[in-house]
Amino acid sequence: MSAETIKIESNYLAGSIGPELINDTTDFESEAESLLKFHGIYQQDDRDVRRARTQKKLPLDYSCMVRASVPGGVISATQWLALDRVAALADDKLRLTTRQGVQYHVVYKNELKQLVAGINSSLLTTLGACGDVVRNVMACPLPHPERQAVLQPVVDEMIARFRPQTASYWELWVDGEKAVTAEPGPSALAPIDDVEPIYGQAYLPRKFKIGIAWPGDNCVDIYTHDVGIVPTLTDGTSGELTGFVVLAGGGMGMSHNRPDDTYPLLAQPVAWVPPTDIGDVVEAIVTTQRDHGNRDDRSRARLKYLLEAKGVPWLRAQIEERTGLTLADPVDLPEWTVEAHHGWHTIDPSGAGSPDHRDTLGLPVPSGKVAGGLRWALRRLIADGLVTELRVTPRQDLLLIGIDPREVDTVENLLHANGVPLASDQSPTRNLAIACPALPTCTKALGEAERVLPDVVDRLEKVLADTGNTGLPLRLNMTGCPNGCSRPYAAELGIVGRSKRGYDIFVGGSPAGDRLARRLRADVPLTDIPDLLRPLLERFARETTDEQNISFGDWAWQHDWEALEALLPPDTSRRAQRAATADAL
Repeated sequence: MSAETIKIESNYLAGSIGPELINDTTDFESEAESLLKFHGIYQQDDRDVRRARTQKKLPLDYSCMVRASVPGGVISATQWLALDRVAALADDKLRLTTRQGVQYHVVYKNELKQLVAGINSSLLTTLGACGDVVRNVMACPLPHPERQAVLQPVVDEMIARFRPQTASYWELWVDGEKAVTAEPGPSALAPIDDVEPIYGQAYLPRKFKIGIAWPGDNCVDIYTHDVGIVPTLTDGTSGELTGFVVLAGGGMGMSHNRPDDTYPLLAQPVAWVPPTDIGDVVEAIVTTQRDHGNRDDRSRARLKYLLEAKGVPWLRAQIEERTGLTLADPVDLPEWTVEAHHGWHTIDPSGAGSPDHRDTLGLPVPSGKVAGGLRWALRRLIADGLVTELRVTPRQDLLLIGIDPREVDTVENLLHANGVPLASDQSPTRNLAIACPALPTCTKALGEAERVLPDVVDRLEKVLADTGNTGLPLRLNMTGCPNGCSRPYAAELGIVGRSKRGYDIFVGGSPAGDRLARRLRADVPLTDIPDLLRPLLERFARETTDEQNISFGDWAWQHDWEALEALLPPDTSRRAQRAATADAL
């Protein structure tokens, strides 16, 4: 049965999930598995033991990944403790995602309901964290009051408009009781056509991502979203809100076996919109994708391909027809930088020098994995009243908020005592490196990512030191497959899994996040990546100075591409050998 048919015949995402939750199997059938994604759940199996179990004619070691949607990455201290408690139903770890959510791995079928209900009891939810709907809405997490006064209302409106309204989620996971964080929706007795006023029975053709950036700070990688929203202010990056620039058509995913018609694209400016119209305009883009997106080919179903084929003027016409508005042209945006928000930030709610100001600590979390000493330290910081709120950043890190400036040393000492490094304890490259979970749980993974990232960074740091680039803030994004969850195609250095042994290497993305990288070489063994990059880094060190303040990504992009490729060692991959043989014939 096709994905579209499964959705339409599911009775608004219920399908057979309920009966399968209580049967005696360890896995879900394919149709229920497809629908589970809308509930924030992916069925997976332990791929480390898959072959051995298959050889012994044993069933696969099935479990699930469960993802909590955390709009803007904002988590109260109480919510964090609730999320931490339910990790005991998984593998005793929480993973921070590149979309500012929190997810759990190795959740067995018989514990799914307890875990999902536990997340909802914290006033968060898994509904819409996955599936063909608007996913978790991202926003710059830095808690400056002037930023949040502008960004938070937009986050709230996006969630209110686009969170699925079906009652099946609450009936399955929380015994029919709706969590208070969910916007009021139709009752179970509402006419069937009113259940999903935005999505309808078939929902969207594919996932849909929305990000909201602060002008000048592109920490959310605004150009990689289906819709990007950027406030315009009277003084460029400060002052009163005047409206929003809306961008559309970004997306990272591609397929290795379809390089000609699947590829990453960056969002394009579409319009400038007054504050009162932003919700209606974004809804018009979502419904345009609902009505015109490709439902026959899921590899080509994202908004980016629709916009590429139809063009920005067509999308503007669709928005105007659906809203009755006359759109203004987009205005120029301030120059972008990308802030990781590491280290200490003073948040002064009442004005300069206010005695009640509080500090925020930006803490690097390798691959977003919260376990062991870090998990225990966060419990202590919250229990002792030292941290009142946490925020997940788009680079899988944490902001620890509400810290009394007099307790800075106490916080740092507690983290260090539990083996948790601060950003100042590590190289910039290690602080900036991110990776998706990949093997052994992700069904899409072709190669490793999270588990090998520390070794990749170790080797890269050595090459940086050998080539005179110690301390270079190189943005490294690694993923185990071409779907691009860690946004590798917009990184200075992107490493993309092609097989269990080989990776495609991309360089030249902008540290400001507004340019795609180019593929430097395909199918590179993991251990060969440092030697592949060495001649480029040697040339970069020779041709640049600290005074120039140019990034590796910008340098690589500006350099003659053929000249860069000529610096590389010979390509000895099987892929290259096959190509050489074919050319010879």
